Amino acid sequence: MAFSSLHIHCKLVACAHACRYCSMGKKTLSALEPERLHALLARFLEWEAQGGLRIGYVVNYTDNFDRRTLELLHDLARRFPRTYEPLRRMSLGGQPLRTDQELKTWLAERRAFGCISAHGSLAGTGPVHDHWNGQKGNFDLILRTLRMAGEMGFALGARLFVARSTLTTLKDLNDLLDTLPMHPGNWRYAMPFFYAGWAAQLEEERIDEAVRDSLPDWLLALMGACISTGEGCRSEREWIELLRMAPDTPERGLVLNVNAQNIAMLEQKCFEEIVSDLAVRTQAAYAAIPSAAELCERYGDRSGTKVYGLARCLEMKWLDRHLADHPMPFERALTHLTLS
Repeated sequence: MAFSSLHIHCKLVACAHACRYCSMGKKTLSALEPERLHALLARFLEWEAQGGLRIGYVVNYTDNFDRRTLELLHDLARRFPRTYEPLRRMSLGGQPLRTDQELKTWLAERRAFGCISAHGSLAGTGPVHDHWNGQKGNFDLILRTLRMAGEMGFALGARLFVARSTLTTLKDLNDLLDTLPMHPGNWRYAMPFFYAGWAAQLEEERIDEAVRDSLPDWLLALMGACISTGEGCRSEREWIELLRMAPDTPERGLVLNVNAQNIAMLEQKCFEEIVSDLAVRTQAAYAAIPSAAELCERYGDRSGTKVYGLARCLEMKWLDRHLADHPMPFERALTHLTLS
């Protein structure tokens, strides 16, 4: 198994509410000072610049950073520019309720730190969305934020969740999104809930082929449901056919979860030791479970018509079934079979 990248995860900011479809499930904050994490990330990014592994980093559950964390992340972006920068594209999930004036101040602060777009995930409209997001008024908050962001020049993104309980609201939602300010950089797409985290318990909400194939053209276009291209939302049996052509040994990235218990070790050890240890543990995690092909053979439903947005969702579903039959401890968080 080849590793060409290292993804550092360390969550500093908690969500203001808990979405029922959250793909990360139970959340754990790192309990670290932002300055200490900044120094560690800078150390790894300097190593990358000297020929080390490609580095990615995620430091949030929600993009509601305080001023000091914004300054530290901006410093990293300035010194080590990359395609993905935490401050450049802002997600609106997990935000607290704000007045219009508070929103204006909050958006202006982020624009000053280089943010160019705002992205909202919407599970229907009004009370339907608020139910799924666990915060009364959240739908109004996201629409107000998107509108104000668009008026301030941000590009706008929107993800529409296609579930049995949201279907009747999606046309109204799409029409509302059409009233927002238009910019060349705007984007919009639709997909089912992920099979991950809390959403792994929502299979009764998942649409099937019959529902998908009867959707109006405008919604099918947002789902990218052109099955012949290998893109878009496929049923389990359709994904199985595609997975048969996937490589046996795909390239994987290493995942480094940073917390108060291991940061001192990471500050002191050389990169070769850190990567070697992580690679050994990651190999061991994968060795403890069946391969994707084996999981598919044992647990894949070749007549399954429920629709998933990612092949990985099915791998996670099949692994859950395997672990129910064969419980075992292993470091799942080091594999691609979790979303965090």
